[in-house]
Amino acid sequence: MVRVGDKSTHEARYWNTNGTQIAIVAVVTEGIDWAAYIGGMQSNQGTEANTCRWTADYGAKLSEKDARHFFPEMTLPYRE
Repeated sequence: MVRVGDKSTHEARYWNTNGTQIAIVAVVTEGIDWAAYIGGMQSNQGTEANTCRWTADYGAKLSEKDARHFFPEMTLPYRE
């Protein structure tokens, strides 16, 4: 988990396959809501942490059903 102010990022999955790094992360606004994202980048562009940060900022938002599969412990409302 990485925390910046009232937001935190949680990693659910990370893969590095055939030169592509893929991550699924949740971005939680403490006490308000959360959303999950999937994203990827080329392996030569950075580390696992870089991929997770990029995914949190620019990844594709998952549906609530998919997000809750990867983050079943989240109790806050899912961000619309």
